[in-house]
Amino acid sequence: MRREMSMPPGVNGRALQEYLRRAEVALRSNNFSLAAALSSEAIERGLVHPNLLTLAVYHQINIQMYERGLELAVRARQLAPRSPDAMQAHGRVLAELGRHREAVEAFNAALRLAPGSPHILYFRAVAFENLQEIARAQSEYRRVTEIAPHPGALGKLAHYSALRGEVESARNYARSALQLEPGQSVATLALAQAELLEKKYDKAIAIAKTIGSSQVERIVNRAIARGIAADALDGQGRYRDAFAEYQESNALLRKYYADGYAALGAEAALARANRLCNYFNGCSPDHWKNTSFIECESPVRAHVFLVGFPRSGTTLLENILSSHRDIESLEERDCLNLSIKDFLVPDGGLEALASIGSDDLERYRADYWREVRSHGIKLKSHAFVDKMPLYSVYLCLIAKLFPRAKVLFALRDPRDVVLSCFRRRFSMSAQMFELLTLEGAANYYASVMSLSQAYKLTLNQERLETRYEDLVASPDCETRRICDFIGLEYDETMQDFAMRAKGRMINTPSATQVTQGIYQGGRNQWRNYEDEMKPVLPTLAPWCARFGYGEE
Repeated sequence: MRREMSMPPGVNGRALQEYLRRAEVALRSNNFSLAAALSSEAIERGLVHPNLLTLAVYHQINIQMYERGLELAVRARQLAPRSPDAMQAHGRVLAELGRHREAVEAFNAALRLAPGSPHILYFRAVAFENLQEIARAQSEYRRVTEIAPHPGALGKLAHYSALRGEVESARNYARSALQLEPGQSVATLALAQAELLEKKYDKAIAIAKTIGSSQVERIVNRAIARGIAADALDGQGRYRDAFAEYQESNALLRKYYADGYAALGAEAALARANRLCNYFNGCSPDHWKNTSFIECESPVRAHVFLVGFPRSGTTLLENILSSHRDIESLEERDCLNLSIKDFLVPDGGLEALASIGSDDLERYRADYWREVRSHGIKLKSHAFVDKMPLYSVYLCLIAKLFPRAKVLFALRDPRDVVLSCFRRRFSMSAQMFELLTLEGAANYYASVMSLSQAYKLTLNQERLETRYEDLVASPDCETRRICDFIGLEYDETMQDFAMRAKGRMINTPSATQVTQGIYQGGRNQWRNYEDEMKPVLPTLAPWCARFGYGEE
């Protein structure tokens, strides 16, 4: 926010001028919160000025009254249509409301009037990050730091360096951020992660505890810090202590996200999977088996959905496949939102999907391909791999929309899968919310696998199951088998996937492992937590038996 508080022509009034003066004094004293609170007070008293409206937006953000903040931002832009400050405030409150694409548009408008503003560029980068446009966000953060030292941007760059396993880069960015803003959370967490990557477990724990034990720190940051400490304890072989830290980390996240994902009236991910499973176990397969006769155009010769369950090796496999010269791949971008909303959410949606004609689905196909292209996919290669593990829940939709698409279904020992889901930190969604307790993860796994078996009996889909353990033990053999399934010749460049992965932005908890190549330590990790796993082992036992994972 710029600091001049100029009066527009014709504005008078002693009270208004006094509030403008006091807000100006607060700004010059670097007390932005006081300036915002004073401005909000003035607005509530009926005093109107674009600068006061703009500042008042931030007070509404501070007290989490986002809808009220949006009203004030719109009024500020109406009164001052060429004010980049008003546009920036509009973008900030839109972002708080989760309307990140609109926030980007507001920031773009602000930058047209204030090009090169590091603060506006920074918040636009945050919006890109929230839209999962990670490569673009990183580029923006670097641009911000080239213009001016910015602790927020430096902290973000430290975070992404740590995700890629670039320890020295993470440390350098983090230290630069902390010099500008001592105690900054993102930089501190990146520093702890860097120590963890080098197996300096005591240092990682000590740094993480500076955030994890702080009651004034944001809940999410405290949860992440406790998760890093848990990983360090795991590295030390202190599994009981590690499990307790994972529990505390997840309990913090459950508390933070409960209103959004456990609210009354919203269908939980587990409830949806169970509902779909009940439907497909009881429906007639006639309307679902005839999809092979449906003709629909595709921009690629081979369309593959890589699905399964989180932590089943899908990230490793997607990076190996993306190294093939004839494959384009997309990592975990939800491109089926429109069809999910219209067919899998409302009552009667499944019946409508079962009987709908191919021509009536064309607009949903077009929407899907439009979304795919919006993420930079050119669709110029022989094959396109859409990797979204929990699209395994939506295979009925895929069968109707893309009857010729192939399904690559990733499997891994259910016990390792569930433990890993419980231990890792995901971007939050309704599905990931289910994984915040060990029991929740096990129940959701069992429900999704039950649904996948119902689909296997009902849908007419070409499907290949691939095991993480086979991929790790014999990568060449397993990737050749998968290439045959897709309809491609084996490409030796896939052997160098780890080097190529370092140049990609992998936005999953597997990022660090994938850039280091085939990881041999992922098998039977659940044994370290066997006592803690005992309550969920009966839930997982049928799936261990079905998929051939015995008592090794």
